[in-house]
Amino acid sequence: MPANLATAAERNTRAFLWFRVLFNSRFYYPIYTILFLDFGLSLEQFALLNLVWAASIVVFEVPSGALADRLGRRRLVVFSAFLMVVEMLLLCLMPVNGGHLTFSLFLANRVISGLAEACCSGADESLVYDSLPESNRHDAWTRVLASLMRWQSLTFMLVALTGAVLYDADPAGGPWDFRPAWLTSLSKEAHMRLPLWANLAMAVATVVVSLRFTDTHVPAASASPKSSFLSVLAGSFRQMANAARFILQTPAALVLILTGMLYDGFMRLFYTVGSNYYRLLGIPESCNGLILAGSSLIGIGTAMVVEKLVGRLQPSQNLGLVAAFIFTGLTGIALQITAWHGWAGILFVVPFWLGMRSLHYFLSQYLHRVTSSDHRATVLSFKGLSMNLAYGAAMWLYGSQTAWLRHQHAAELAPLSKEATDVRLLSLAMPAWPWAFALCTLALTLWVRFRFRRSLTALLATDRPSS
Repeated sequence: MPANLATAAERNTRAFLWFRVLFNSRFYYPIYTILFLDFGLSLEQFALLNLVWAASIVVFEVPSGALADRLGRRRLVVFSAFLMVVEMLLLCLMPVNGGHLTFSLFLANRVISGLAEACCSGADESLVYDSLPESNRHDAWTRVLASLMRWQSLTFMLVALTGAVLYDADPAGGPWDFRPAWLTSLSKEAHMRLPLWANLAMAVATVVVSLRFTDTHVPAASASPKSSFLSVLAGSFRQMANAARFILQTPAALVLILTGMLYDGFMRLFYTVGSNYYRLLGIPESCNGLILAGSSLIGIGTAMVVEKLVGRLQPSQNLGLVAAFIFTGLTGIALQITAWHGWAGILFVVPFWLGMRSLHYFLSQYLHRVTSSDHRATVLSFKGLSMNLAYGAAMWLYGSQTAWLRHQHAAELAPLSKEATDVRLLSLAMPAWPWAFALCTLALTLWVRFRFRRSLTALLATDRPSS
C-alpha cells in the first residue's frame, strides 16, 4: 500500500472516530423528551417534531448519499458539521412557552438536524472504508468499529452525566453533583439551556474535525469538472436508481435493511421517550446522566463481545439475539416496575443498550460485505433512509396512540398537571409495544423464508459485490 494511502487511512480513521463522537454525543440526550416538554410542547407536538425530523432525513438521505458518491464525501461531511452549528444555535435561542414561535423554531431545528444527519450518513463511513488497505479491509474495518464503540461509550458517559446535572435545577443536587454554588442558584430556564450551550461548543469542534478528512474515492463528477449543477444532480438521481436496483436485486442487502428498519424503529421509540419513562419510575432528573453513563459502560463491554460474535456466530443468530434483546426490553418496561424507588425498572433498559449497539455493528459489518465501492455511500444512505422512515412511522403511530389515549381517558387526566398527564399517557401506551414488535418480527421472518427459501446467513454467503 502506497505511503500516501496509508497516511490517508490513518488520518481518516482518527477523524472518523472524533467526528462520530462529537456529532453523536450530545449533552441534552439524557433529558431529551423532558427538554421538549419543559419548553412547553405537548406529547403530540413532540411526536410530530420527531416525525418531521425523520421525514427530513428520508427526503435528504439518498440524494445526499448520491451527491457524496459523485461530488466527494468530504464536502458532505463538512457541510453536515456546519449544519450542526446552526441546529444548536436555534435550540440555544429557543423561547420557553412561546406558543407557535417555540413550535416553529423547533420545527426548523428538526429539519436542519435531519439534513445534517442525512449529509454525513454513509459519507463518513465511506471516507474511511475506501481508504483502508484492500488486502485486509474487512479486518481493519472491524477494528475501527470496535474502537468507535469504545470511544463513543466513554465520551457519552461523561456527556450524559454532565448534561443531566446541568439541567437539574434542584439546588440539593446529589452525590455526583459537581456544580459550584453559583450555578445552583440559576433559574430553571437557565438550567434548561446549559446543556444546549455546551453542545454548541461541541458543534464547533465537529466542524474543525470534519476538515481533517481526506477523500481517496474519485467522485464520478470529477471526470467532467465543467459539468453543470443540473447534470450533476441528474447523475446523482441515476446513482440513486442504480443503488435502489442493487438493493432490490441483492436479497442479503434487502433483508438487512428491512431488519434494520424493524429493530431500530422500536428501539429508537424507547430512546425517544426514555427520559419520560424515568419520570414515570420516579427517578430524579439528575440521575438520568448516571443511567446513561451505565449504558456507556455496558457499551464498552458490548464492543468487545460483538467483535467476537461476528466471527463465532452466524448472521441469523446474531440478529436473532438482537431481536431477543428488544423483546425483553419492551416487555420489561411495559411492566412499569417502580420498586426500590424505580431503579428496578432500569434493569429492563439494559437490553435496549445491548440491542442498539449490537444492531448497528452487525448491520455495518454485513452490509459492507455485499456492497461495492461505486455506490457504497448511496447504499448506506438507503439504510439510513429506511431506518428513519421506520422511526417516523413509529413516532406517527405513537402520536396517534397518545391522542387516542388522551381522548379515552379524558376524565382521568383532567385534574392532572401537564407533567403528570405526560407520564400517565406513557404508562398507558407501553403495554401494546411488545405485542406489536413480536407480530412484526414474525411477519418479517416468515416473509424472508417464503420469499427467498434461505436464511440471512445463506444469502450473505452467496451475495458478493461485483467490484
